[in-house]
Amino acid sequence: MRFSTCLPLCLAALSAAAFLACPSVAQEAPAMDLRSLGPTASVLMGQNGNVLIIPGPDGALLVDDQRDGDLPRMQAAVRTLTEGPVRFVINTHWHLDHSGANADFGRAGAVLIAHRNVRTRLATEQYMAAYRVRIPASPEIAWPSIVFDTTMEMHFGGETLTLRHAPSAHTDGDILVKLERANVIHMGDVFFNGMFPFIDRSSGGGIEGLIGAVDMALAMSDDATRIVPAHGEIATRAELQAYRDMLRTLADQVKARREAGETFAQVRAARLTAPWPLEGEADGLVAAIYGSYARP
Repeated sequence: MRFSTCLPLCLAALSAAAFLACPSVAQEAPAMDLRSLGPTASVLMGQNGNVLIIPGPDGALLVDDQRDGDLPRMQAAVRTLTEGPVRFVINTHWHLDHSGANADFGRAGAVLIAHRNVRTRLATEQYMAAYRVRIPASPEIAWPSIVFDTTMEMHFGGETLTLRHAPSAHTDGDILVKLERANVIHMGDVFFNGMFPFIDRSSGGGIEGLIGAVDMALAMSDDATRIVPAHGEIATRAELQAYRDMLRTLADQVKARREAGETFAQVRAARLTAPWPLEGEADGLVAAIYGSYARP
């Protein structure tokens, strides 16, 4: 089964039943794909999200923690890099394929860090209109205990981490995480490499904010920067620029058609995404873009 088939369900970790319906996620046990990004960081590649691991002398820091079913893989990966426990977890946004193991790590003593809106959303029931599902509130142990609004700086394991909020992008709580020494940026679900992105309009996401977040990452990067998407292969700055160009082109086309009076059905029928043969939900992206330009 192709990854794109199950991506919408995995994005929100909607339910145990949903994951059992996705054999590529729930039933297969892929070999660990742990890639070094230099002396200060590695990335655990995975269908439920790519996890940055920064090892230190007394433990590790993670950027994203997939879902609770991925806990053994993450723990095994950490053990190859450090003998200590996971001490910090940074969530790039609230979706449960990026924060689903928060409760497990929280019970083990890890400090959870995220944008303020992530804590708010994890603490309350969420409704994802795109998939017509309700996600119950997470237990309090899974809520980030350290939150910020705009920027934050951390120092761990010989690395300097710069965290920046990307407003109204994939959600209203997305952050970009730059590892200054390794010259790596983890973009969370702001960047889907090789597939059309999902914009969670119910969680405050929008196309202009998504493009703005990509512009922010481009400004933080250079030609040597390695870009870690939430889903897909590690990318170059040039590949991120191509992704941005696609988003801008689609946004401009959809906006122009909406302003000309076309309905969503008419815009969808135009197959504006045809020039980009990517995985994922093309119609879902067009719907999110169309909705982003609704009048208040």
